[in-house]
Parts: sequence; C-alpha cells; structure tokens
Amino acid sequence: MSSIDEKKSDETGACASDPAPLSGSVVAIKPDMALQFLTDAKHDGVDTTSIDESKLRWKIDLRLMPILCTIYFLQYLDKTLLNYAAVMGIRKNLTTSEYSNLGTIFYVGYIVSEPITSYLMQRFPIGKYLGINVTLWGIVVACHAACNTYAPLMVIRVLLGIFEACVAPSLVLITGMWWSKPEQSRRTGLWYMQIGVAQIVGAAISYGFQHVNSTKIANWQILFLFMGCLTVVVGIATIVLLPDNPMSAGFLSRGEKVLAIEHVRKNQTGVENKTFKWSHVRELLFKDIQTWPLFFITVLAMIDNGAVSNFSSIIISTFGYSNERTTIIQMPSGAVSIIATVFATYLVAAVGERALFVAIITVPSVLGAGLLLGLPVSMKVGKLFGVYLLNFCPAMLPIIYSWGAANTAGYTKRAMRNALTLVAFCIGNIIGPQMFQTKDAPNYNPAKIALIATMSLVVVFAIGLRQLMIWENSRRDKALDKIARERVEDFEFLDMTDIENKEFRYSH
Repeated sequence: MSSIDEKKSDETGACASDPAPLSGSVVAIKPDMALQFLTDAKHDGVDTTSIDESKLRWKIDLRLMPILCTIYFLQYLDKTLLNYAAVMGIRKNLTTSEYSNLGTIFYVGYIVSEPITSYLMQRFPIGKYLGINVTLWGIVVACHAACNTYAPLMVIRVLLGIFEACVAPSLVLITGMWWSKPEQSRRTGLWYMQIGVAQIVGAAISYGFQHVNSTKIANWQILFLFMGCLTVVVGIATIVLLPDNPMSAGFLSRGEKVLAIEHVRKNQTGVENKTFKWSHVRELLFKDIQTWPLFFITVLAMIDNGAVSNFSSIIISTFGYSNERTTIIQMPSGAVSIIATVFATYLVAAVGERALFVAIITVPSVLGAGLLLGLPVSMKVGKLFGVYLLNFCPAMLPIIYSWGAANTAGYTKRAMRNALTLVAFCIGNIIGPQMFQTKDAPNYNPAKIALIATMSLVVVFAIGLRQLMIWENSRRDKALDKIARERVEDFEFLDMTDIENKEFRYSH
C-alpha cells in the first residue's frame, strides 16, 4: 500500500477500517443514485473479477481528462481574449475605467448566475448541461467581433459570464464522481493548469493575428470569430462524448461501472443525487465552520487573479515595449502558472497539508507585487519578473477546489459549496480590475499596495483554517470514543453531509 493510501484521514475522509456511522443517526430520504445501481448489479450477479483496475483507471483518464482540460483551457482563454485584444486596438474607443468595467461586468454575470447554474446542473444531466453552455458561450465569443464600443461590449461580457459560470463547479463535481481524494488533487491540477497553457497559446495566437491585415475587419475581430467557432465545435463534442456520471457511461461495461463507483466509495461523498436538499444549504451557510474562512481565502486570492487576467498586458506595456513584444513577453506567465499548479497539486496529493501549500504558494506573488512597487522604472527586467511572480497566487485555486470537494459530503451541499467558492472567485475578480484606476496610471501604486495586503491576509486565513480543522477532527475523535458504534451498510452512498456523518474527518 502506498503512503497516500496509508494516510488515516487527511485524504480519504475517514480511515478505511473505521466503523460506519451510528445506526439510525441519519435518515437518508433520497440516497445516492449510485446505491441503486450497485444494488441492481449485485442482484444480477455482475462479475468484476476479470477486470484489470489499473487499465480501467487509464481508460477513464483517457476518455475524460482531454475533455475536461480542453473545456477549462477554452473558458480561460475566451474570457481573457479581451486582455490580448487590448493591445490589438479594441481599447481605442475605451477609457481605462471603461476597460476595467468590462473586466468587472463579466464577473457580475458570473456571480448572479452561479447559484442558479449550480442548481440546474444538479437537476439536469451534467455532461449535456455543460456541453450546451460551452456551445452558447462560443457563440457569444464570436459576437464580440460585432462590438467595438462600450455599451454592446458590456452586454456581451455579461452573457459570457452567465454561460461560463457552470464550468468550474461542473468540473469539480465530475472530478468527484470518478476519482478518489488524492487523485482529485492531481486531476484538478491537470485541468486547472490549462490556464497556463491558455496564457501561452493565447499570447501566440494574438501575436499571429496581429500580423493579419484586412481593410474590412480588424485583426482583433478575426481573433474573436476564430475562437468563438472553435469553442462551438468543442461544445458540441462535449454533448456527445462526456458522460453524465459513471452509471450512464457508454464507454464502460456494466462491471467497469461497478468498479468505478466502488473506487470512490472511500471518499464518503457519494456520486450523484438529483434531489435538491435545502437542509444541505442551511448547513453550509450557518453550521459549517470552514465555509466562511474558505470563502474569504478565495476572495482575497482572486483579487490578484483579476489583476493578472485583465491588466498584465497593460502593466507590461508601461515598461516601454511595443504591442507585439508585450504580447510575446506575457507567454512566460503561462509557464509560471503551470509550474506553480503542478507543484502545488501534486505535492498536496502526496503529502496533504492543503492549508500550508496555500500559504506557501502565496509568498512568491507577494514578492512579485513588492518588486513592481519598489523597483524603479529603469529596472524593466526586475519589474517583468514581478509580473511573472504574480501568477503563483491564482494557482492556489485548484487546491481550494479540491479542498472543498474533499471536506464536503452530501451532493446538494457539494454543489452549493462549489457555487459559493465561485461567488468568492467572482468577487475577487470584480475587485481586482477596479483597483487599477485611470488617475493612478501609469504606475498604479495603490493597486500594488493593495495586492500585497490582500495576499498577506490569505496566509493568515489559511493557517487559521488549518487549525480549525485540526480542532474539529480532534473533537470528533473524542466524541466517538465515548459511544458505541454500529455499522450501517453502504453509508457512503446515503447522501449524508460531512456534519451528519460522524466518521467523516476533514483534510487540512
């Protein structure tokens, strides 16, 4: 058994040898959909002995991960095309404040639709729902080409935010359906690091389109049309190829489906449940001690993300580089994002200690903001290095995604946890661009000071949340030592929340 499997509770929720919750402690009105599938398979005598589990894991990875990675790649690239279009001429009719508002209004649409889309993805087949939204936002991206003034761009950015809102929560739920908690950290890291890939590819595509000359249409308009059409194709492919859950996966045999479900049993978070439970929402908002610390960690960290996504090209252009060179110089930012994501997520999967890695990965970004603030204008290389370092902090988001998934049981609660995380994500990204005001150009020193302060607070909140989780696990251990425990069959699929399931242990 590997060292990961031997970890008692940090990555699996509870030790595999632990007894199940007390009989009668929770009455599950609507159990997980996987439970009925397993019951039927057992009744029909489905044989799984001849199936090679390692080959099955590869089969699942090779089918799902390319789809998930491509979707996340496109959702980041499509929403940040505005950043590349800024140096291609779209800003000619916009003031700095208006450009900031375009970055902000995207997240207004995102934040308003997030609770609604999280509800809908529980009620409808999640693969089809995700594919439809990808197709719709592809159409919206193409429509950017018809907008070259402030008002229509504001409308189109709101629509883009609405349709992209489902991506991250859908991918977190899908990842939780198919992989164990240590595996989730790695898989989340793989699809999330497509942000870095998108930064590199986006800069390269933008550089290429800057050399396309047309008397009838601007090169930034051609860029939006190309990416919009590509996204529509991927959306249609998602509808066809992405399964809604392990039980309905057409590329698996019935025995393989059983093993896929059994593989995630130890998570104690279930697979899927179509019944929306308001009790889970109330528990999340008013009883769960980790909810609000995790919320504010996300808000504070994503302020940096909002700044990097919308203003990195503008910050670099103040160093005196040409538009073409500014675009190419942004490419190492993507490499930094990839390195930071791989470093964080793979070490978290091996070691645990999510809170400590959140704190560690924030430090380089604090240093980056400090370099931008403290170095003189003449030290372009040092300031450029500071811009690159800012890309470390956003790489903590996959840790936050997997942290919330690992510590949340009950399907409705998991869906709403994702929604709340994405609301926090939006708030941070709304605040980030607004810190860069026209009156502070070209140095934007107040924004850089604010970045240092907010990212420093992330470290404080992360360490505090870690201690809260340690105390809660200790409290649960002591409480269980005082009472007799009795097994409940298949308790992992009864759709209990982490608070209802007294055997659940929190990762920290």
